[in-house]
Amino acid sequence: MTARLLCLAAGTFVISTGAYVMAGLLPAIRAELGVSVEAVGRLSFTYSFTYAVWAPLCGVLTRRWDRRRTLLLGMALFVAGTAGTAAAGTYSGMLAARVVAGAGAGMFTPAASAAAVAVVPRAWQARAVAWIIGGLAAATVLAVPMGSLIGQWTGFRPVLGGTAVLGVVTGAALWSLPRLQPPPRTVSHDATPIRNGPVAVLLVVSCLVSVADFAVYTYISPLLTHMTAQDSTVVGGLLFIYGCAGVLGNAAGGQLADRWGTRRTVSLSLALIALSTAAMPWARHLPVVCVLIVLWGMSGWMVVPALQSELMRLRPEAPGVLAAANASAIYAGMALGSLLGGWVISSASLVLLGPFAGGVACAALAIYVRTQRLPKPEHRWE
Repeated sequence: MTARLLCLAAGTFVISTGAYVMAGLLPAIRAELGVSVEAVGRLSFTYSFTYAVWAPLCGVLTRRWDRRRTLLLGMALFVAGTAGTAAAGTYSGMLAARVVAGAGAGMFTPAASAAAVAVVPRAWQARAVAWIIGGLAAATVLAVPMGSLIGQWTGFRPVLGGTAVLGVVTGAALWSLPRLQPPPRTVSHDATPIRNGPVAVLLVVSCLVSVADFAVYTYISPLLTHMTAQDSTVVGGLLFIYGCAGVLGNAAGGQLADRWGTRRTVSLSLALIALSTAAMPWARHLPVVCVLIVLWGMSGWMVVPALQSELMRLRPEAPGVLAAANASAIYAGMALGSLLGGWVISSASLVLLGPFAGGVACAALAIYVRTQRLPKPEHRWE
């Protein structure tokens, strides 16, 4: 069980590296292509939007497939798109390559979450999800700060090329997984309750959390430079601190969701996201910035396994559908956050990204609190 979870987490790590490293490479891409900050942000928007649209459609098209087959094809598309991004000579070529990479990620990550839930006992579901999301969190520890530093020395292309090579190696490791067939009696109306009641509202909350995070995260390199007036080495160190905090928060979120309850875990996480991001414009000293980065990193990653665990407990008979729906909601929020963050920068100021994100997190908390008053759907085990 542990070996399988490690393999799936490694795949998620590589997929997430290809997505998150773009934040650290923003200055290098901007300098080489000669485009604006907002234009580089649209590369993240394109990737995330493709993921959000393709993940649920792919979930329907591949619902009868062996999950290993889905994982391998998703990784292959991701590798092709990432290699294409590294090789593209024009901005439009990079946009097209990000579409392919986003499609591969949208195929891989939901299948990895569903596979993880399938190989563990019910009591370990939140922790299994945390393992998969842990691969994503670990990418922020290594990918973003290393991408930021290496990108300053070599440009963005070697970083993305190395990510594609990691994808090839991980794809070879995924061959060791056994066949992971989906439940034999998947019913066509499993997705219907997702459009109604508490499940739909939780997906909205999940989307808003990503909007709040990625409105800031997409532009984190220039924002940290502005906040601290430090060079890229210090900014890379702060990104490393954020990633470490994210790994700790992800682990804590899985444990707390199983032991303390999802309601308190999610509510605390959303409150801390709002507090840490809203305070960013007033953080001018490096120690204060470090504290805010730790709070933001921990809370932003603590909420993800807790929300996904609550979703799967509402509909335990359809984990694959819920994993795809939640992944789509997260990436829709990432796309919207990248887009709205660029709008805030162009129409107002870079320093207002934090308060904007804090307002979105407050809205997510208000909606989540109201969700708890809605009637829970009946479980169907047909």
